[in-house]
Amino acid sequence: MLKIDLHIHTLASLHAQSTIFEYINRAKELGMEAIGVSEHGSANASTNVDEFYFHTLCRIPHWINGVRLLKGVECNLIDSKGNIDADEFMLNNLDYIMAGFHGGAGYEDQGMEGNTKTMISAIKSGKVNIITHPFFTVQYKFDVRKIAEAACENNVLLEVNKYYIKEHMIKKENSLTNLMDITKVVKKHKKKVIVNSDSHSIWELGDDSALELMKNKIGLTDDMIINNYPEELFKLLKIKM
Repeated sequence: MLKIDLHIHTLASLHAQSTIFEYINRAKELGMEAIGVSEHGSANASTNVDEFYFHTLCRIPHWINGVRLLKGVECNLIDSKGNIDADEFMLNNLDYIMAGFHGGAGYEDQGMEGNTKTMISAIKSGKVNIITHPFFTVQYKFDVRKIAEAACENNVLLEVNKYYIKEHMIKKENSLTNLMDITKVVKKHKKKVIVNSDSHSIWELGDDSALELMKNKIGLTDDMIINNYPEELFKLLKIKM
């Protein structure tokens, strides 16, 4: 079970089933320390929010029922320059910015080399804290090792996404090999990854059981998971405990 889970979608999206308060109560039941809500950026066709939604998150307390609530976003890469669908207010006021490739968000496939350059540009921009599901290259091809190197060099976290390591997903293309490559690069740089559930309902919150079954295979050890080190994670995100 994760102590911290920063990849959560709520009813604000068109494709999730729980409210923020339901997530808070579930997190309290599970004894979690912090959770983070992170709807898709507005460029994604499968979301129901616009930039104004993210502007209003500041009106929700950071502590509810003893659980720390962080406010974030799962942005979309929207062009070949690595730009994301987050305005200046979001960049300056949200607790963290995640980003990744998503279909239906306006990005035109640039091929392996172009997509790799796009992602590295986003990593180097200083706007992104976490790259979501970076081992899943089914929709857009990119060089996973190069992206992992760039992330480690720029203190950007790489996400081990619980949903994408489920059996029916990890078997797609090179997902498992990509995840093993990411682990090797992160270990070489003496960095950590972040594990998130990508929850779309409270019943998925904090669940890392799929990862527990394959940690040894991918070479991931508990000391490489930043969720286990809240102070280090909060310091990296420049958030006060």
